[in-house]
Amino acid sequence: MFAAVEKSFAQLGDPKLRWVVLKSLGIAILFYVVIWVATWFLVAAIPTVSVSWLGETGNRWLNDLLHFLAGLAAYALPLFLFPACFGIIVSLFLEEVADAVEERHYPQLGKAPGVPLWVGIWSGVKFFLLLVSVNLVLLPVYIILLFFPIASVILFCVVNGYLCSVEYFELVGLRRQPMTDVTALRRTNRGRVWLAGILIAAAGIVPFLNLLAPILGTALMVHIRQTLSPVPPAARWVAPVR
Repeated sequence: MFAAVEKSFAQLGDPKLRWVVLKSLGIAILFYVVIWVATWFLVAAIPTVSVSWLGETGNRWLNDLLHFLAGLAAYALPLFLFPACFGIIVSLFLEEVADAVEERHYPQLGKAPGVPLWVGIWSGVKFFLLLVSVNLVLLPVYIILLFFPIASVILFCVVNGYLCSVEYFELVGLRRQPMTDVTALRRTNRGRVWLAGILIAAAGIVPFLNLLAPILGTALMVHIRQTLSPVPPAARWVAPVR
């Protein structure tokens, strides 16, 4: 696992990935800004609360507390929601990143049949909706755990790590094998694949590193996939819609 992580970081300077990294950074920054602006608009829309029995001083403290929590949410929510965009970003650059990694580290595989772009984008959109839905359901738990930030981060990484592990592993695997084979391999090695997903989710909430997480995650999962079960050069086939 650590060797795969090291190889993924080391390849960021690969000339074949340089332009992909720049494009991914641009799209990632755009997504982050949109999420951040939308969150701040929601925070700004929070009305002033007035409870008669609290009195003037009590209401001032209450509103100060609410605004503090809202400001904290405005900072934290973009970090937590940003990984939801990974699937869309990955779908756009999947082939370029995976091809570069395989050409450098696994040249014996040859050119993969790949996943059609529209299949990848549709998968990314579904992943976005799923991840946002799951995190919105867990939002009350995240709020409660604001007083235990480490527990909140662990919960986020474990849950979203599983979702990331499924999305990344299946997209990478579908480039060379049918879904039935990819799913079987993932389930057989669930723990290791999940751990890789946790690393991707964790990278997604680290400022600045999260901008590179889609590229790093794709490269990491190519290494994990090949390590778990090396595949011979694939025959030509068309990846099915999931």
